[in-house]
Amino acid sequence: MNKLKLLIVEGNTKEENVNFNIAGCVPQSQNFKLHIKKLEPNSEIDIVEPIDDNSISKTLSSIKKYDGVVLTGSTLRLNKDIKEIKKHVEFAKTCFQHEKKIFGSCWGLQVTVIAAGGKCRVAPNGPHIGIAHDIELNKDGKNHGMYLNKPNKFTTPAFNYDEVEIPPKNSILLASDKINKFQALHFYVGKSEIWGLQYHPEIPYDYMIKLIKHRSKGMLESNVFKNQDEIDRHINFIRKAKSILNDDIRTMELKNWLDYLKN
Repeated sequence: MNKLKLLIVEGNTKEENVNFNIAGCVPQSQNFKLHIKKLEPNSEIDIVEPIDDNSISKTLSSIKKYDGVVLTGSTLRLNKDIKEIKKHVEFAKTCFQHEKKIFGSCWGLQVTVIAAGGKCRVAPNGPHIGIAHDIELNKDGKNHGMYLNKPNKFTTPAFNYDEVEIPPKNSILLASDKINKFQALHFYVGKSEIWGLQYHPEIPYDYMIKLIKHRSKGMLESNVFKNQDEIDRHINFIRKAKSILNDDIRTMELKNWLDYLKN
């Protein structure tokens, strides 16, 4: 397969993407597209927003043409009963009816887990703010195609307040850290195969730093950080992590999934 045809499902609403723009960040779908194009320059990529009924209808009518589906991150929270979330979950369920290979990052993992009958919750051990320390592969992770050429223990971009509580039936746990047990899962639903991550191999640390700065007021108000000095120290820590993380290693999971699609 010389040319991949991919569908990226934007996790955020149009209103939230305005906030991303103010922060100096592109939408999650565009960020994924930029990274995929670096890895697979000849790929054909479409973007869909589940809240857009016309776009969804058109996409579903031609979904068979896609080799893979990417579900991006989002600031939406699955514990809220709103139409935007319901439409994301319903779209994932529709994908499960087709023979699709799905890559889910953070919110993307959580949506597929919920759609497959699992459960998510607010992470009791707290959030990851821009970075996840010492994610460690277990035996299954070390032998999984997603982690080919990836270190057995690594630090990576991450930004999540929620986590998987109960994975779907027959899921295979691949990686964990001290905050989230289910940092990476592999599972099948219907005709679909899901590679899901709680972190963000597709997001550079610079992007995370912009988001932290943009959201600093809200994080202070919600006591995620005690004061601005603590935020500044955290940002400096992420900058140091950036200096030792090679982009090829950071994006290895995405590269391995794209290679898997071609085989």
